[in-house]
Amino acid sequence: MGKFTRQHTNSSMITSIAYSQTTKVLEIVFCHGGIYEYQNIEQETFETFNNAESKGKFFNTEIRPKFTPSKVRD
Repeated sequence: MGKFTRQHTNSSMITSIAYSQTTKVLEIVFCHGGIYEYQNIEQETFETFNNAESKGKFFNTEIRPKFTPSKVRD
């Protein structure tokens, strides 16, 4: 698996996000405690997400409806 680059956020919904350019996997740690991975995320999508003013809004409109999550842990 590729190396993740983790970014902590100031979002009320998301604690941190991590991305691997090698595998195109996005990992999201939610404030409620769940950790999920999303496959086939292009680097441009990750960068837009990482720079979004509202990560929760971007997640709800651009990631949640388009990518199937894989639960890592609760």
